[in-house]
Amino acid sequence: MNLFKNKYGKIYSGIKITFFIAFYFSIQFVFLLLLNQHSHNYYTYSILAKTISVLSLIIAFVLVYFLEKRYPRNYGIIISKKSFKHFLIGLLLGALAIIIIAMILFATNNAELIYRINKPKFTIEALYALIIFILVGIDEEVLIRGYVVHTLGRYNNKYVIYIIPAIIFSVLHLSNPSVSVIGLINIVIIGVLFTYMTLKTKNILMATGFHITWNFFQGGLFGFNVSGTTMWDSIYPVRIINNNILTGGDFGLEGGILTTLLAFIIILVVYILPVKE
Repeated sequence: MNLFKNKYGKIYSGIKITFFIAFYFSIQFVFLLLLNQHSHNYYTYSILAKTISVLSLIIAFVLVYFLEKRYPRNYGIIISKKSFKHFLIGLLLGALAIIIIAMILFATNNAELIYRINKPKFTIEALYALIIFILVGIDEEVLIRGYVVHTLGRYNNKYVIYIIPAIIFSVLHLSNPSVSVIGLINIVIIGVLFTYMTLKTKNILMATGFHITWNFFQGGLFGFNVSGTTMWDSIYPVRIINNNILTGGDFGLEGGILTTLLAFIIILVVYILPVKE
């Protein structure tokens, strides 16, 4: 029995994924050591750190190309008119999801806007937050739905393709502030949603778009905590009135059951949508 190759003589996908992620984080670690030698404010540091993550991912993919001769297209990284439409749909769904959750919390007096709706607080920090969330969306989706999903998809059944990437996605959030059990479960469910978007459209653009606006509308627009991270400079700052299972506690909306329910609804919406490659 070969510990590294399957019966078809191919290296096990789990070994490939472990090596890829380890290599990616190792490169990132070296660059972050260099970055930490200089002082930066919160937003500058965050943008530089996320840029380093994306660059580390690019280097890891270059290595994969030399080892396997597999192009970005083989991992769902496809830029075309149709994939751009998928991206726009993802952006819209992510934004609508957060707006619906926020409206429910406002209507049930679990949260409220600090300023009136006609008094938005536009700042340069909100733009910085958008840049950060764009980088986060690209980084995590290329890593999980790009490399992990497509590597598993070559050799494994669909249950593995859905569950393993979703668990890895959730594990990446284990060190986040105020992490909760419901929050981690919700991230698994959202991970399944993102994988379904990827498999249905044959590219990662819809999941990436959803990821970007899901995060930005939580933190950059409304000022809810994003996976435990507090956002101080949102366009419409909110005040949490009740720290409960609806609002998600200090972990933010991803720690609440409204996210759980809405994630399943969006899976149904994507199932109904007539989208294809």
